[in-house]
Amino acid sequence: MTQLTLLVAAAPALLLVRMFIKWDEKRPEPPGKVRNMILFGVLACVPAVVIELLLMAALGPLQQAQGHFLEAFLVAATTEEVLKLAAVMLYVWSKPHFDEVMDGILYVAAASLGFALLENILYAGGNLTIGLMRAFTAVPMHALASGIMGYFVGRAKMEKSKAGWILGGLAIAIGIHGLYDWALMSGGTFGFAEPHPFIGIFEVIPLLVISAIVMRILVKDAHRRDDALHGPYAWSQPQAQAFPPAQHPGGPYAAVPVQYPAQGQWPPQGQYPQQGQYAAQGQYPQQGQYPQQGPYPQQGQYAAQGQYPQQGQYPQQGQYPQQGQYPQQGQYPQQGQYPQQGQYPQQGQYPQQGAWPPQGPYSNQG
Repeated sequence: MTQLTLLVAAAPALLLVRMFIKWDEKRPEPPGKVRNMILFGVLACVPAVVIELLLMAALGPLQQAQGHFLEAFLVAATTEEVLKLAAVMLYVWSKPHFDEVMDGILYVAAASLGFALLENILYAGGNLTIGLMRAFTAVPMHALASGIMGYFVGRAKMEKSKAGWILGGLAIAIGIHGLYDWALMSGGTFGFAEPHPFIGIFEVIPLLVISAIVMRILVKDAHRRDDALHGPYAWSQPQAQAFPPAQHPGGPYAAVPVQYPAQGQWPPQGQYPQQGQYAAQGQYPQQGQYPQQGPYPQQGQYAAQGQYPQQGQYPQQGQYPQQGQYPQQGQYPQQGQYPQQGQYPQQGQYPQQGAWPPQGPYSNQG
């Protein structure tokens, strides 16, 4: 196989994976989980080959009846779609980050495109023409059939009635896949006339277009439901944490993602008041509105003239004792009123040395 043929065989699957990841960019899944889901889809090719060979051996010539009807619907479509679904159910169904309808679309489509990637490389071999033809037919068919099934798997994750949603999605995927294979295997005549290979190729184009329209409608519905559950805001990085089941109109949920908004993403510009929305001009007091001139006392309202004591109301000169009201000269004792010289004991009136105690009444020293 040349490098160009390998590129042609592999590129469509990788581009479609990128498209589904883009559709889930608002609340993205962990990139490692998506890559692993692609790898599980690649690995699903191994049991698919074994099972298909066993079924073909068991059916024998019956598989070719009515334009290879059983080979198209039972051997190929049923086997491959069941294995894709099984990969999703075993790997991510119980994970807490699988918490949206869009997650079901992404994971099932990733598994399907991993399967289509290897299948297309094996079918193309070294034939560039086959690789190109399948790049625009078979690979998109795998993505659309399984993507539609993924919507039902996502709804099953959110709803109480899980088996009905899963089986319904599986039946639709088998129907699209089987109808595509039947048109090509029967040469576009479905066993009612002689086959013609080009008729079958032209018949699958309307099938792919209708499936693409349905896929787009289901993606929009998934976004609407997921926004109703988680809010319309984007999360920059995938992160999940299990919580007790939360009740929702769609049914109980086992996990709720915990995301912290990146700078500028939460809230979007315009949802919180912008400059001028709060405290718009006129809503909060402008200059002069609060308080207005007049409600509070202006100059002269408090302590207006006459309300507080004016000049003269406090003691004026003369109200406090004037000179002469306090004791004047003569009111306090004058010279001579206090004891004069001679009134206090004079020299000799106090006991002299040796006179106290007087000699006689008390024993002398010794």
